[in-house]
Amino acid sequence: MLNIQIDNPELERSITESCGEDPQAIARAFAEFVQQRQITQDVGVSIRQLEAGEGISLEQVMEQLRAPYE
Repeated sequence: MLNIQIDNPELERSITESCGEDPQAIARAFAEFVQQRQITQDVGVSIRQLEAGEGISLEQVMEQLRAPYE
């Protein structure tokens, strides 16, 4: 289990307004935030790879996605 202490009154107030005092709602909101941040970072990496000419074809992508299930 991970415990996080928030020392920013403005941020704490915002979280309380959004989630109330429900620890499960706060945990879900935090998990969604982390997942969205990871997605944003992954997209950024992909864009940089494409710009560097490191992209792969859609056919290759689909082959790699199917491979574990074949």
